[in-house]
Amino acid sequence: MEGPGAPPGAEILGRPGAGEPFKLTIDYSNTTGLDEFEVTVDEVRCGEPLDPKALAHAAEPGVEPPPEEGKQYCVVSMEVMNVGKGEADWSADDAVTLNVDDIAYSPTQSDNELADLYAQYWSDQGKTDPSSGINPGSRSPEHGVFQIPVGDEPTTAWVASGNLLETIDGVEPGYLVQLDPAS
Repeated sequence: MEGPGAPPGAEILGRPGAGEPFKLTIDYSNTTGLDEFEVTVDEVRCGEPLDPKALAHAAEPGVEPPPEEGKQYCVVSMEVMNVGKGEADWSADDAVTLNVDDIAYSPTQSDNELADLYAQYWSDQGKTDPSSGINPGSRSPEHGVFQIPVGDEPTTAWVASGNLLETIDGVEPGYLVQLDPAS
């Protein structure tokens, strides 16, 4: 079952809407354990300034680096809860794309550095970054920063059921989150 926004050949495990939780089960080939998370894509904001509270943690506090020419920043805000049996980590950096119809945008290295500023801000608020590991029953915000063309509206987000979009075994299955174009 394919759909615009899902990587070619990927198994779509579900099509939740923004605000609807879904369960990621990450199976590592080199361990016997599974990491299990409940993830909710809360909202996507495009074309707005980045959060000044996050930018306060930048090398030049409060200065928003410009996006690539002709592009706008989109910030995907998620909540991640560890529903497994042990400490586990997960990050949007290499496991999420933001899509405009069938065009998938991955975060660049500089986009991931901006997402890290959000993690630092939330860490100051007592919320552990899920990429650093969270305990069972703990919730944490996670953010992805993407650049898409100015004027485009994202239609879906692809969330792989692993720590990477692809492995040597192929494309990871995942969830095709349906976004409200007005959000």
